[in-house]
Amino acid sequence: MSTQLLDMTGDTQLVSLDDRAGTDISKARDFDDVMNMAGFDFDTERVPVNTPEGHEVPGHFIIRRGDTKQPFAVMRKRYTPIPMDEMFRPFHDVVTKNGATYESAGLINGGRKAWITAVLPDNFKVGNNPDDKFKKRIAALASNDGSARNAYFSLAHRIVCNNQIRAILQAASASDYSMSHTKNWKDKLMDAEIAFMMAVSALEEFEKHAEHLSTLPMTSDQCRTFATELFPDPDRTLKPKELAGKTEREIKFLQEQLAKKETSSKLVNRREAIVDLFTDGVGNRGLNRLDAMNAMTEFFNHHNNSKKLEKEGSRAAERRLASNLFGGANDIAMRRGKDILLNTKTFKKTKPVVHATN
Repeated sequence: MSTQLLDMTGDTQLVSLDDRAGTDISKARDFDDVMNMAGFDFDTERVPVNTPEGHEVPGHFIIRRGDTKQPFAVMRKRYTPIPMDEMFRPFHDVVTKNGATYESAGLINGGRKAWITAVLPDNFKVGNNPDDKFKKRIAALASNDGSARNAYFSLAHRIVCNNQIRAILQAASASDYSMSHTKNWKDKLMDAEIAFMMAVSALEEFEKHAEHLSTLPMTSDQCRTFATELFPDPDRTLKPKELAGKTEREIKFLQEQLAKKETSSKLVNRREAIVDLFTDGVGNRGLNRLDAMNAMTEFFNHHNNSKKLEKEGSRAAERRLASNLFGGANDIAMRRGKDILLNTKTFKKTKPVVHATN
C-alpha cells in the first residue's frame, strides 16, 4: 500500500509505510494463515533470573521469545504470558462475526509488541468535501514485555492521505478494551465482543465530532493559533482548564512538553507546517476545523521526523507506529489537538511568523 509522504520541503514521494511497519494479511484464509502471515507463530517462555554467581533471584523471571531466545523483559511472578494465538483468537472471532476484513499486522521490537488491524465494511463521509472519506478500523495490540495492556481500540483512517487517529469515547478511554497479564485473563477474554462493539461506538462518536468540525469555519490565522496551542512555548504554566478531564499520563505528557527546551525555530517550523497543511495538505481546502484536524494528523502520520524515517527505514516506522497508535507521544498529542478543536469556542487571529531555519 503506497502512502504519500511529504517532507518538510514540500517534495512528495511515494513511501510504503505499511510495508515498513507491517505485513499485508488481507488474503489470509483462516486464523492459522493470519498467525503465520503476521509472524505471530512463536511462543513466549519464562526462565529464571540468575545472578552472575549462578544463584536464582526469587520472585522474578525473564520473559523471552521461544524461537530466537530474545529476552523481552524481567517480570515478577504474578505476570502470566498470554500465548499469541490465544490473545488474537477472540479478535479473529469478532472480526469474522461482524463482517470486518483483515488488513495488516506486525511486530514491534522483535515481538515485544504485536498489532493487527481489520477494516469494517462501511466507510463514512464527512461534510461536503469529497476527499473527507474515512475507513473504520479496529485494531488489537498484544504486549509480551509488560509495557502495555493487551487492548482493542478503534482508528479513523482518512483514505485520501492515509492519515489515522485513534477514535476514543469521550468517557475517558472507554473504547479501549484492555486486559492485564494475570492468571484470570481467560475470563477477561470473554468480554472481547463487548470491547469490539465499544470500539465501533467510538468510531460513530468520532464521525459526529468530525461532522461538527466541518461546520466550524476557520482561517489560516486561526489555524496558527490552534497550532500554537498544540505546540506551546516552553516554560509556560498549564492553565486549570487545560488540566480539566485529563488523565495523569496526559498531564505528565503536557508538563514534559512544556519543560522541553526546544529552540524557537523548531516550534515555529512545526506550527507553520500545520498551517501549510491546513490549506495545502492532501485533500485539505483550508476552510474549517476539520481541515485543521486533518492537517494535524497528516503532520504526525507523515511529516514529523520524516528525515529519520527515510534514514532508518523500518525501525523508525515501528517507532512512529507505536507513538501514533499505542498511547505514545504522537497519539496523546493528536487526541489533545482534537479536544482543542472541539472545545475552543473562538480562536483569536495570530499573525504569521517568518519561517525559522534550524
